[in-house]
Amino acid sequence: MKTGRNIRGLTQTEVAEIYGVSERTYQRWERGDVRVPFDDVSAICAQVFLLGIDEIKAVISDED
Repeated sequence: MKTGRNIRGLTQTEVAEIYGVSERTYQRWERGDVRVPFDDVSAICAQVFLLGIDEIKAVISDED
């Protein structure tokens, strides 16, 4: 999720506000403190980042 957020140039606060969760919840998701339901990951990618999960995975692969 951090990669998608960075691609779009958003802050954690902005993502949380757009998606409708608390900033703390989003921070915990992004850090991996709490497991994120797949439906939420998919929705954030599509609705907030305007990217598919595969597009984000491709960016991560390119960084490795």
